[in-house]
Amino acid sequence: MSAPAKEEGAAPAKGHAAAAKDPYIEFAEKIYIQLASHVYSNFAAQNKPDPKALAAYCFKLVDAFEAASNETPRRLAEIEAIRKAAVKLDSVDLSSVFAASTANAAANTAAKAAAAAAAPAPAPAKK
Repeated sequence: MSAPAKEEGAAPAKGHAAAAKDPYIEFAEKIYIQLASHVYSNFAAQNKPDPKALAAYCFKLVDAFEAASNETPRRLAEIEAIRKAAVKLDSVDLSSVFAASTANAAANTAAKAAAAAAAPAPAPAKK
């Protein structure tokens, strides 16, 4: 049997996974739906904004909300904790570690040389 032809513009099958939306866009979409329902349902209003302008305004509101949410005391405390926990390699002095490892390497080389000099000479092989 042949598969039925798909119509153009038909909705995708329910079995297909929907693409994940960006939370930024989802938040702007929620704001847009609420604003549009208030703005366009008021029949007495004469000056209704262009839907595209209203959508742009919603994205500006999302930007403002995100900026304000990063200035709350809780978020500032989180940012400060992350900053304090981060290791700044510029401020770490590792010269003592490298000096100690160089001194240990020199001492090991000297000890090996002394052990080799103190060891008895091998016995000659018997014929």
